[in-house]
Amino acid sequence: MKGNTMTVTFIKDTAERAVRTFFQGYLGSWLATGADFDGLVKADNLKVGVVAVALSIAMNLGLKKVGSNKDSGSVL
Repeated sequence: MKGNTMTVTFIKDTAERAVRTFFQGYLGSWLATGADFDGLVKADNLKVGVVAVALSIAMNLGLKKVGSNKDSGSVL
């Protein structure tokens, strides 16, 4: 089972990517819908960010053993 454990580095990298992806999705959705200050707290914009986070985490978990760095969620 040792090969299936996630390291602290992998978890930190995944969390960093998830936070970055949330803000990119959330702000991208906000800008696409008009970028008014009332839209900052719209649930639809938040949903886009949350879905982007879920996809980011799923992709990192799926790519854990792919590429030259086997302890990363990156392909490269």
